[in-house]
Formats: sequence, structure tokens, C-alpha cells
Amino acid sequence: MPFFDFHLHPVLKSLFSEDVPATGLKKLSPWQKIDKRNIPFLLKCCTDFEYILQSQGNLAQLCVNDCNFVCVALYIPEKDMLTADLIQSSTRGPLGVYLQANKINAIINGNPYKILRTDDWVTLTNASKFGITDKKVKPIQKRQDYNESDTNTIHAVFSVEGCHTLSSALQHFDAAEIITNLDDLKSKVALLSINLTHLEQSEICNHAFGMQFLSAEGFRPKGNRIAAGGIEILKHCYQNKIMIDLKHMSLAARQHLYSLRNTPEFAAINQPMVCTHAGFTGISIKQIPDYIYNTRSFTNGYTLLWQGKPVTGGSRPRPCFNASSINLYDEDILQVLTSGGMIGLSLDKRILGYQEFEEETSGRLDYPLEAEYVSNQEIAVFLGEGRTITVGKAFEEDKCLGWDEIEEGGVVNPAVGNYHLKHFMAHLLHLITVANNNNYEVNKALAQVCIGSDFDGLINPVWVCDTADELLYFKDQFEQDFAGFAKDAEVQLPPGFDVKIFSNKLFFENGRDFVLGRLDVLNR
Repeated sequence: MPFFDFHLHPVLKSLFSEDVPATGLKKLSPWQKIDKRNIPFLLKCCTDFEYILQSQGNLAQLCVNDCNFVCVALYIPEKDMLTADLIQSSTRGPLGVYLQANKINAIINGNPYKILRTDDWVTLTNASKFGITDKKVKPIQKRQDYNESDTNTIHAVFSVEGCHTLSSALQHFDAAEIITNLDDLKSKVALLSINLTHLEQSEICNHAFGMQFLSAEGFRPKGNRIAAGGIEILKHCYQNKIMIDLKHMSLAARQHLYSLRNTPEFAAINQPMVCTHAGFTGISIKQIPDYIYNTRSFTNGYTLLWQGKPVTGGSRPRPCFNASSINLYDEDILQVLTSGGMIGLSLDKRILGYQEFEEETSGRLDYPLEAEYVSNQEIAVFLGEGRTITVGKAFEEDKCLGWDEIEEGGVVNPAVGNYHLKHFMAHLLHLITVANNNNYEVNKALAQVCIGSDFDGLINPVWVCDTADELLYFKDQFEQDFAGFAKDAEVQLPPGFDVKIFSNKLFFENGRDFVLGRLDVLNR
């Protein structure tokens, strides 16, 4: 059976290199794995960067594992990412064959959309350039272009991750220019969706904090909801049947989107909402203060929240959720479902909530805490108007994961990854719970979820599926464990539930059917 993925970056790690005959440097082929021997010793042994920098889902991995239907995220990295010391210093070490200084500087000083339409596009679609003659990437425009039995072809549709990717320069946000480039792109590819914002401050739309390993100010949200230019882009997308991806929008921006969709101006043009590479917070918006341990306000426009990690039911050690607003609250999940949209579950272990035991920090507090920066202009959405924050009641009610429980689980075995699998499965149980709590048909909700791995982005993947090479193993493990996990967590599965039938839907059929339906819409 083929696999489907709603959010992939199969050529991102090739973007930072090019052929330079004078120096012998070569373009990294998206059909070739990164040589992990080039990862510096300290990064490999003292951090998880080995898993982040490895090839998680390049084109060869997708083909050999029958992942033949994907939504490719078109994306150019932001300036604050490319100018960071970690990236710049890596150009001078063994990683310099992949992170070439001249190419990174060309992106910093160049035209993102032009780079996307030339270098990035040729890298994706021209397999012969890299000596590949028996496999290919085929951008498809209509339902009839997809051949499910052709596992030597990666059939691709597209999304755009961040409006900055459609700009003429990094940190330049002109709505008219973005719309012009958007129209150019959609005339050439099947463009399903767009993220209004990504990881860096934007004049289009405020973002949710998501950058954990770089500390530039630009990654910390300071804005407020969707700006006028963002609304202009939103309206143009809907008029052209392009969906909005909720991922990376701030909580207040998402709420702004929902309110706009309820206005007469948008009623006739609304499209389904998607979250292509999602995690869940495990809580509702009104419960946010219950999970806040402490806060710190800064004069330069943002507040730091330290949040506990909501646990699920079942036996110890229990899986937990990441309650940061980069993930979906219960209200967000319901908005996607009722809009007729689709949720792609990320395979990033931090997004899924996994917390590793840390000996050096665990003695300071009883609980691991997730740090999140939120804009001061949007703080009331999190804390409520005029609310005095004390330690949230969830900590006293055993609703937050504690260090002692993590320690009980021992070291997570990368070869097994069962605890990681629990975090993934907990999201599906939570989807069932949200549907039940809101009188939404559970079987319908379970048809609106698929895999959105984010592979070959900069993610730290769950060990049960740390690359596309483990997709079949991941699916098999899910089929073995899901029903028992649901029983242990005391979540009732729908009558007549068959885990193998559902697994086929989750890993392939749900995404396939949704995207083929959207291609029908785009071609009307």
C-alpha cells in the first residue's frame, strides 16, 4: 500500500548548496542521504542534531518506501535563521559541504520567490540532473494525473509555508507583490494551501513561537492578529480556492481568522481550513491559565510563559501534550473539522509532547515546563482580562507530567520507541474525545486526519519513525498497539472499529481522498 504525507520538505536540505567547479563543492542531491560522518562530534553526541540533520524524507527514501503521494511545502528559510551563529559557523566545518557560505549568503541577499521558482523547483523536478533515470517527481494538476500503482513516481501537490517565501527579499512584506507571485505559482502547480506566517515576525500576520534552538529577537512574537495586508492575501486565497493552513499562526490570529470567516464578506468564498503538520495542546483555550506555572513580561513586546505538559489517561509513564499555542487547542480542532478540513499529524517529538528526562534540570522543579513567548498585544487571549496568575491548578490535580513519572519510564530505546508511539496515539484519542465532547461524528473526525510528518524540515522526529524508512514499521506498530492503548486510556473507540482499516485510512486513504477532492475543486 502506498503512503501519503501532507507536509514534506524533500529538497530543503539541498537548498543550501550548489555546484561550484572552482572549489569542487557540489549540489547536495535530494536523492542522496546526508553523510552523518560530516555532523560534528559535539552536535552528534551532545545534542539531538544528528536526528534533525539526517535525511528524514528525501526523494529516494520516499520512493523506496512507496510514499508516492505528497504535499510538498515550498519554503525559503527566514533571514534570522540563516544569519544565526549556529548556521554561519557550520559553513566553516565538515557540514560546509551541505551548508555552503556562498549559497546561504545568496539566499540572504537574494529574491526568495525567484530562488523558489528556479533552484528549488529544478532540484525537485529534474531527477536526471542527479543521475536518476528510473524514478521521478511528477507535479499533478488533476485527479487523473495520479497513478496509485506507480511507486517509482512521487506525485506532488504543493503548499507555501509562509508568505515571506513569495516575497522579493527576506523580511520584505508587500501584499500586492505576494499576491502577484502567488498567482504566478498557482498558474504552474496545484497549490492547495498557504501559511500566512512562519517562525519569524511578519507584517502580514502574527506568529506562534516555535523556534527552540535559535534565540534571535525576530523569532519572538510581537504582533497582533492578522494585519490588513494579511486579510487582503487571505481573501485572494479564498477567491482562488486556496486553503489557509493554521499552523504557525498565533492563537489570536487564528481566532481573527474564524471571526472573518463568519462575516458576509467571506461567507460565499470560505474554503476548508487545514493544519498540515499539527500537534494538539490537549486542552481548551479556557484551560490555559490552569497549566501556567509562571510568567515574565519583557518591555520589548512579549511575555514568557512557562507551561506544564498536560497528561493523558492510561498507565504510567503517561504520554503528554505540548500546550504551546503553536499546537491546536480543542476549539481549533473543532474549527478544522466543521470547516471540512484536514489535520496532518506531525512526527516531531516536541510537537507531539514528548519530554526526555533531564538529570541536570529535573532537580530544580517537580515538573518539566515548556517555554513560550507570546505577544503582549495578545496576552489577554492566554491569561484573560486582568487575571492575576498564580501556579495553575492543573499542577495540584495531577494533570501535568512530573519529572518522577518520566524517570519511571527509564531511557527511551530508539530501537523501540514505544513511548514515542504513545504520544502519537494520544493525539488520535484526543481527536475522538474532542469530537464526542462537541457532538461531532467520531468516524467523520477520524476521516479528517492523516500524516503530516514535516520530514526533512528541521524537526526532531519520534524514534518510532525517525525517517521515511520506518513508515511500514510505524504503521505495523500502530496497528498492534492502538486498540490496547485506547482501552488502557479508557477512551471508547467507535462501534465496529477495525484498526487495520483505520490504519490504511490514516496513513494513506484519508489524505489521498481529501487532496483528490481539492484537485476537483481547483479544476472546476
